[in-house]
Amino acid sequence: MQEQAALRLAAGRARAGELMPYLTDALYAVKAVPTTAIPTAGIDPRWRMYYNPEFILTLDVAEVVGVWLHEVGHPLRGHHERFDALAEPSERAALFNQAGDCAINEDLRAAGVRLPAVKAWFPERVPGADAGMTAEQIYRLLVAGPAGRRLAAASPGLLLLPSTLRSDHGVPARVLARTRDAFLTGPAEVVVRGAGGAAAPTGPPVVHDVRTASFEVLTRLPAGEHTVEVTCGGVGASAVLTVSAPTIALRPDHLPRSRAGTEKVVVVGRDTRFSAASAVEVLDAAGTALDAVADVTRVGDTLLTFTLGPVADGPHVVRVRTGGEVVQAVLPVGLPHLDLSPDRLPSGHPVPTALAGVGDDVSFGAASTVEVLDAAAGLVPVSGAVDPPTVLGPHVVNLRLTRVLADGSYLIAVSTGGERAAATLTVGGARPPAQGPRPAPAGHDDCGSGAGGPRRDWEGDGSGRDAHGEDDGSVDAGRAELIRRQTARNVLEHVRSRGSVPAGLQRWADSVLTPVVDWRRELLSVTRRVSAHVAGMRDYSYARPSRRSSSTPGVVLPAMRQPRPPRAAVVVDTSASVTERMLGRVQAETEAVLRRSHGGALQVIACDAAAGRVQRVRRVQDVVMVGGGGTDMRVGIAAAAALRPKVDLVLVATDGDTPWPQQPPPENPDAAYVVLLLDGEREGVPGWMRTIVVEDGDEDPAGER
Repeated sequence: MQEQAALRLAAGRARAGELMPYLTDALYAVKAVPTTAIPTAGIDPRWRMYYNPEFILTLDVAEVVGVWLHEVGHPLRGHHERFDALAEPSERAALFNQAGDCAINEDLRAAGVRLPAVKAWFPERVPGADAGMTAEQIYRLLVAGPAGRRLAAASPGLLLLPSTLRSDHGVPARVLARTRDAFLTGPAEVVVRGAGGAAAPTGPPVVHDVRTASFEVLTRLPAGEHTVEVTCGGVGASAVLTVSAPTIALRPDHLPRSRAGTEKVVVVGRDTRFSAASAVEVLDAAGTALDAVADVTRVGDTLLTFTLGPVADGPHVVRVRTGGEVVQAVLPVGLPHLDLSPDRLPSGHPVPTALAGVGDDVSFGAASTVEVLDAAAGLVPVSGAVDPPTVLGPHVVNLRLTRVLADGSYLIAVSTGGERAAATLTVGGARPPAQGPRPAPAGHDDCGSGAGGPRRDWEGDGSGRDAHGEDDGSVDAGRAELIRRQTARNVLEHVRSRGSVPAGLQRWADSVLTPVVDWRRELLSVTRRVSAHVAGMRDYSYARPSRRSSSTPGVVLPAMRQPRPPRAAVVVDTSASVTERMLGRVQAETEAVLRRSHGGALQVIACDAAAGRVQRVRRVQDVVMVGGGGTDMRVGIAAAAALRPKVDLVLVATDGDTPWPQQPPPENPDAAYVVLLLDGEREGVPGWMRTIVVEDGDEDPAGER
């Protein structure tokens, strides 16, 4: 099996180099490492790509090409270093991984690369995201969404180890309980309750210290979620203990009408195991077994593949019989499908809540409508639950929930042209995504620490040495930078010779090879030009003809302009992603602009997701920075443009992880708009704004700016 997987991997790398030759240097710098510790594939900052051989054998060569190009994209774009630069909690690494996936996959899709049939992340799956956004910009949208709010919530009061038991777990099953607060100062009590409220028998708990106890479950628990309550002296804490059930998942999980005559389907077993005797059958909606299954292949203990022949449109059931168990999953065929993100919301979710819907088998338009149907009430529409959909493309809609939904299951249905695409939305009832800080779990959403975050358990260390102390062939930081720069040159050369490079890759290459300039000199140059332009208005100027021109027909006379100091506004990003060090830089540059204003007042606007009040200051000590929420510099720029009298210079100081206006504000299009990027180069800044990059590590030199 390992040899077959290695051959398929080699074929995929060679084909990837042919498809995108400008990435060949990067592709062949990657060291492939087989492992069964992860279900799919991942990569670390030393360019070691870990892959599960069984997963590779479920893919054809075209899909393996997608694996190579996707995984190498993370270290090539420096996602590990970029996440570290954000100084975010490690438990948010999964969100940055998804954001990085969006940026990479958008480019791969533009190049015609076929990705494996797993849930791939694209910008349209993130509410509010647009194609061309950077990973940092999409990450901020994810942090502001339900997943980010759950991670920002207080850590749970009780941690269970293990937190999940198999449905065939042994008896007794020993569980360790760790409390956040130190209240286990005497005899404790443990109660395990199922969904119906009945308590399961447990042994007497053993208290190890003021935060740790253990207990035994004395009977086999049914599949589902069980609440564990630990109490002592009137104080308690609770957590969810999940008992899994044998299930299967399908890749792909639905087939569109535009499918081929035959389709390869991958069956992924969860808490069930396949053997050579495992049988697969496909049933129609009436429960009749169809003669449409061929080439059933056991790839591994938890992976089967089979070929599905022509079947009619409609819901079908894939049933697998293995080892005395019967497990099944629904496979919609030829039905309008809506991929909803997120598809789970916590109890008491905030409103409004944004959702993104992608339909690959239906087209949306201005006449599309949306309903929220309550499954518990027989699919009755929930009145006033959602605004009309915002159609972003023929297959993409953004939705906005406008009322809090009670816990339960709902159907989100988008109707258009006589068809209805639907998705399930679950509110409440989900176990916490993490019980305390930890790295992102291994899975198709975890591309490893090369996509951001701490080293995973299944990765090698950072020494670059194998078990014998020899060089393992991986890439250190210095060589990685050389590979990036050479690849960037390859990309731009390919653009010049053929012009067939995804837009995101070209922007990345431009940013890598952009020469570093002295940002303080640039800022000084801009402010001097604005000051000189305004000061020059005290002399004769043809910008406005003299009123005396009427006495000299055919001759335009200049008018005398009155002297005045330049008017400037500074929009300061005070979102949670801007560090104290960045704000210190803003303070220093604000002082420099004040000096250039020749004693005039400077207007400062603090801005996160909303613009604060305008502060008129004559001393830098008068500036008050308020904020700490999300990031949207568009509202700050609009507020500066609306100032009266109009300002001559708008300086936007930000880390760059924000949406940008695509055109100059119509309220003041003639001002000079300058973006001071406080945390290095960012993509997405519009061309009509002057960009000045603050390089990390620069010290503020003495002297005039």
